[in-house]
Amino acid sequence: MDFRATLNTIGDPEFEFIKDLIYKQAGIFLAPHKKIMVQSRLNTRLRSLNIASYEEYVNLLKKDQKFAAAEMQELINRLTTNKTDFFRENHHFEFLRDVFFPALEKASQSGGAKSLRIWCSAASTGEEPYSLAISVYDFFQNKPGWNLKIIASDIDTAVLKTAGEGVYRSERLDPVSEALKAKHFIKTTNGEQTFYEAKAHLKALVEFKQINLLNYPFPIKEKMDIIFCRNVVIYFDKGTQKTLFQHFDEQLKPLGYLVLGHSETMFGISDRFKFLGHTIYQKKV
Repeated sequence: MDFRATLNTIGDPEFEFIKDLIYKQAGIFLAPHKKIMVQSRLNTRLRSLNIASYEEYVNLLKKDQKFAAAEMQELINRLTTNKTDFFRENHHFEFLRDVFFPALEKASQSGGAKSLRIWCSAASTGEEPYSLAISVYDFFQNKPGWNLKIIASDIDTAVLKTAGEGVYRSERLDPVSEALKAKHFIKTTNGEQTFYEAKAHLKALVEFKQINLLNYPFPIKEKMDIIFCRNVVIYFDKGTQKTLFQHFDEQLKPLGYLVLGHSETMFGISDRFKFLGHTIYQKKV
């Protein structure tokens, strides 16, 4: 009998070890009810490695330094959550278009720099940074002299590869209007499947790079005007959140903005930012 067909369930000691390891390496807190999720996501990995049990897998992580070093990124990739959509929580993109970009343009007319730096710190498979790129391009396309850049990062190398390619099945672009699809994407078909690839002018705005938000200082030389960190800190405990908010504060320009996800808050965690509504925060003077 093929032992892979009878792969056992993950035991409490193995779950606790992986829970502690992923917290130490990526800051992700895995509650006890996540045990089945961990088992499910690692099941195919163990099969591909011909490892017969979770106990054997954890023993290798503990005792084989070479294996552990090579496996750590794969483990992070398997256990991170990458739910994302184009123009998810659209009010944040409306804020860029209606408030932030016009204010930046007005400041430039009074001697401010014609420069914009955005950090999308949870790029996932690219839908969010390309949504940002569309917003930036559409506002600034007929305004010469601007230096525009979006840094898009993630801890997961697998999703970053997809993001860099910028190719999506048609259903992924359902939130995008037909006009925006025609303007910003190249449509192709492969059999019965339709794909859309981000055009060169979008890709030129975005720099993809792997960044672990636990590792500070961040490998970003410039101060940011605005940081998007949506639906990430919900997976961190309050201590990790407080430290991360402090580091974001230090990475932002004076009066820079930090945008969180709809279920995230700084209340009771950090007093470095002013709450503007809709999970948009501004760095205090």
